[in-house]
Amino acid sequence: MLKHVSKCLLGFTVALFAVLSFVANTSAAGTITGNNSFANAYSVGYWKYSNIDTTILPEDEEAAYFKFTLNAGEKVYVKSSYQSQYQGMKIELFDSSQQSIIGQGATVVNPTSLTPFIFAKADATSAQTVYVKVSRGSYTGDMYFTISILERIKSGSGTFNFSGTATNPGNAGLNLNGVDSTVISMDLRNNTTIPRYALVKSITTSSTQTPSQGNVLHKISSEQTNVWYTAIVSNATNGQYTISLQDQLQVAQKWNFKYNAKATAASKMTNVRATVNYEYDVTDQFQY
Repeated sequence: MLKHVSKCLLGFTVALFAVLSFVANTSAAGTITGNNSFANAYSVGYWKYSNIDTTILPEDEEAAYFKFTLNAGEKVYVKSSYQSQYQGMKIELFDSSQQSIIGQGATVVNPTSLTPFIFAKADATSAQTVYVKVSRGSYTGDMYFTISILERIKSGSGTFNFSGTATNPGNAGLNLNGVDSTVISMDLRNNTTIPRYALVKSITTSSTQTPSQGNVLHKISSEQTNVWYTAIVSNATNGQYTISLQDQLQVAQKWNFKYNAKATAASKMTNVRATVNYEYDVTDQFQY
């Protein structure tokens, strides 16, 4: 009986040891360490396909290094997870020469949340390799963190209403250039649905004109520049403009609208709205 129990205990011990060994090996697998210089930087490959494991920075090493590739025109940010005890932790991005810093950051984003992080930005004017250096700061023990590489530029859209009614007295004088209506406005400066520093990619206006007329042009202006844009494709109810990212117009501004009519009869426009397609930088939305 005792012999049987001993064999059972021995078998259980061996099995338990095997399980513990498996768990230990599994937890150690998939981590990154030893990448403590530019020469042995951990290679991520092309950033869009990156899936980077947890990095262990031993207490006797000052920094961990990574490298990844960008194509021309791509804009990304590299973020590293952060813990409150990692005071002074810093992330730096270097160009392919490993000499010039192209982005750096030590400010903690969302410091009171469960997932605080630090980040740095990179813009690629040409295809290039970017090196990442994550420095420990004042913390003296082993450090555990993850890094990820994410796209910065996103797109969105929204439809916004102008206040009031635009009225046109009619082109009684038969002016070949037509007659402009009164101006109505919309103020988007405090609109919380618009991402911070979002820029206009394209804009169209729509409205209801009473009575409906031909030879009508929509016009729009941002108080950022006070330049009036005339719709290139327009009718009594719709207008499409040449405004693009090159104009660098911020969405969150005060906008003005009027319309030009050549008909002799008076008219008015109601339900005037603008549909705006915009682009914004994700990092401009971060809370510190």
